[in-house]
Amino acid sequence: MDPAVMKKKIVELIDDSRDNDRKIAFYSDENVQAIMDKLYGEWEKNNRKGIPLDYASNEELEVLYRLAKHYAENPYRKAYVDFMRRAYFGEKKEEKRSSWLKRILRII
Repeated sequence: MDPAVMKKKIVELIDDSRDNDRKIAFYSDENVQAIMDKLYGEWEKNNRKGIPLDYASNEELEVLYRLAKHYAENPYRKAYVDFMRRAYFGEKKEEKRSSWLKRILRII
């Protein structure tokens, strides 16, 4: 698919959607976060010219487009639960364990 078409579809499916749960599910996806972090870095380096998606490779656009379609077409209950779990417990398993340990030690 043409990169310009994929960019347009990603924006339509996610950013232009009135469904905030869809946006939360998409942007909390670890793959999306990794790609978007890179794209925002490139966008910043280029004095914020265009939009971050302008700096994506074809492969990155394909991943983002596939995930945008997925979250637009499927229930996102699991993604929302994962988002809330990461927000509460932390990003990494090691951090989760240490945060639980810290909570237990505070109680004792």
